[in-house]
Amino acid sequence: MNICSKIIVIFCCVGLCACADWLDLKPETDATETDVFSTGEGYRSVLNGLYKSMGSGSLYGIELGFGIVDCMSQQYDLEKMTAMSLNDPYIAAGAYKYTDVSLIPVLEGIWKSAFNVIANANNLIQNIQDESPDLFQLKEREKSVILGEAYACRALMHFDMLRLFAPAPVNDDGKPYVPYVEKYPDIQADAIAVKPFLNKVIADLEYARELVAVYDTTDVGIAASATGEKRFYAEGFFNGRGYRLSYYSISALLARVYQYADRHEDAFRLAEEVMKFELKGKSFYGDVNFNGVMPSTFEAKTDLKIVSNLIFAVYNEKQYTDNKLTTFFKKENDSDNKTWLVVNSEKQELFYNSQGDDESNLDYRSKYMIYLAGGQFPVSGKWYCSDDELIRERNVTILPVIRATEMQYIMAEYYAREQNYVEAYRILNEIRSDRGCVVTIDGGASWDGFVKELILDARREWISEGQLFYLYKRLNADIEFNRAESRPLKREEYLVPVPADQFL
Repeated sequence: MNICSKIIVIFCCVGLCACADWLDLKPETDATETDVFSTGEGYRSVLNGLYKSMGSGSLYGIELGFGIVDCMSQQYDLEKMTAMSLNDPYIAAGAYKYTDVSLIPVLEGIWKSAFNVIANANNLIQNIQDESPDLFQLKEREKSVILGEAYACRALMHFDMLRLFAPAPVNDDGKPYVPYVEKYPDIQADAIAVKPFLNKVIADLEYARELVAVYDTTDVGIAASATGEKRFYAEGFFNGRGYRLSYYSISALLARVYQYADRHEDAFRLAEEVMKFELKGKSFYGDVNFNGVMPSTFEAKTDLKIVSNLIFAVYNEKQYTDNKLTTFFKKENDSDNKTWLVVNSEKQELFYNSQGDDESNLDYRSKYMIYLAGGQFPVSGKWYCSDDELIRERNVTILPVIRATEMQYIMAEYYAREQNYVEAYRILNEIRSDRGCVVTIDGGASWDGFVKELILDARREWISEGQLFYLYKRLNADIEFNRAESRPLKREEYLVPVPADQFL
């Protein structure tokens, strides 16, 4: 499997984030790998490169964010997209035609980009493990943080390749699907089965969590993660922790992986811990603030990603210019080439609750975060491109990966599995209330009723964020194609084939 690509001198990854001055390193000359790993600043730059690569169009910049994966979850209206002549890969993905000639290179790009991040993470890990702490400004503490984040990046990329290219545990057949690459270079890594793969992800994250705790759980580290503003708009290598796999985001990611691995009690424990993180009695993630989306015009909305609720995101300063936002989320009908990603709201009755009430004028996720592109097509406002450059950059450069809402979903699901439906629905209703929905929902004391309510909310919460497909897949739950068709995904639909040339 040709995934070992030489480490690109990752000084080319400078300038990732204007809010963090450590990302503005610039080389005076071309550097070799030896040069890069000869200074603490070089190690910082390589770590920076891992995160920047995650923001590429093949990963969270498009395809693992609002792109291919959300087409597969039926979030978009395929008929309208087809009529508008949207790029063929998105139509093919929505129809699960994974061998379509237009989709194959997109899937190959996802695979290769993810394993390139993994290769570079492994190279960083191998170089830093025996490095002297004296090379780093904060000595052993900084070395531990960089090493921990590298392990976490490796785990995250592996996990999302498993979620995409292998069956979920509920449909696991014990066969090998995806390799877990732990050294650099590794020219011929062998695929392994889902269960041992997940054990490796968990081991990496547990170790990473221990390593980064040496900074993140100090008074200074806690303060750096305590609010959305601190996590996403502060400057400095040890600030802006929302863009980094910190102790808190690794905890959330570990909760996600535990749940996927059917370790629901462990998932609940970590999710509850995340929701209880606080400073001076104020929750890091429990107090969601929608003030930044409430202005009446989208041009004035300053917080379309709701950073108070966001635990981890990737940053891409060139998201507006490089990742097709003006193609998929443009405001006006200024040409015949209409290529909007139209939210599938009408056919799926997205903002109707289980009692048949239309909540589109109540739920903030509709009322304040959906706009009519070209005056007629509902499109996610999370990627709205304001004419005000400062507001636009503040909004569109943030690529969500993990929300606090997911921690609440994990806790609610655990309660439902324990048949404590009172607590399960209390959490779902708390989420709804925070978002303006006044009707209390209760699917009754049944697992199927709970899953239905969970999915109804998740479909609203995760619009254009790339998570919904994995929920359907993990639960083997009914996916709503339209009002007349709702069923679980078939094997050939939930199982994306590994690119053909990866195991030569």
